[in-house]
Amino acid sequence: MATPVITIFTLTGPQDRLRQIARARAYRTCAPEHMKWEDETTLVMTLESGIGTSFLGHGMGLSDEYPDVSIRGMEYFDCFDNPAFAKWQGGQLVYEADLITVFGILFPTDVTKDWPGCSASFWHRSPPLATAIAENCPHFDLMPLRQLAGPIPGWVERTDGFATLFLRPPSTPDAQDGIGVILCPEIGRSTLLTGIDRFGAVTRFRRQSYGQISAQCPELCAVLRDRWKASEKKRRKARQEQKVLRRRLKKAEQERGDNVFSFLDTDTWVM
Repeated sequence: MATPVITIFTLTGPQDRLRQIARARAYRTCAPEHMKWEDETTLVMTLESGIGTSFLGHGMGLSDEYPDVSIRGMEYFDCFDNPAFAKWQGGQLVYEADLITVFGILFPTDVTKDWPGCSASFWHRSPPLATAIAENCPHFDLMPLRQLAGPIPGWVERTDGFATLFLRPPSTPDAQDGIGVILCPEIGRSTLLTGIDRFGAVTRFRRQSYGQISAQCPELCAVLRDRWKASEKKRRKARQEQKVLRRRLKKAEQERGDNVFSFLDTDTWVM
């Protein structure tokens, strides 16, 4: 089953003008039942399977046709990976932000919200990111996580059953000093995120060994060691399965006499 693409255009302006636009765009941008009023001066048009054309191109077309209203656009897959944001004002593009997802995990901070309250997402930092998040997802903020209890003071923890995130939120709303540790002990992988701000923008992320991360975050050392040791049997099983897979691929290559399987990465992925 294909993952649907969600495209949303939010138009802000006088209500009479927005009603004219809604009638004009019915079945052109989206069906009338997919248009809703957020308030008296805000019209939201949603498409659940894309628009058949470029998201930015369609937004620019709307902006050219209706320069007297403000238009914000957002497009993403239903899992909210790599969302794109854009804004047009007076017929001109104000910003365009393609958020490249580094990592995302369910992290309930407010169960009454959909995306912003139910996950923590981290993105490559880019100049328009803060403005795009603040305008399009105003409830998304990592700062409230500082109020949650964690394994040690100052850190919070969340797991989705496969990966575990240890997060030290930014020290202040304007700071970029948050740290995140993504631990996948069952396959022996760990990643360090640094320079995190309140919107989840990340300055740097890199794969590191469990020992390297423990050295850089000594306050987490005991917690990481416990998680690592608890998954030792599963890591051993994963290593054995990887060895079997490599032998099967090698045998298949020899039988075929070519490198049809060489595109598969058979390097050890369990440390």
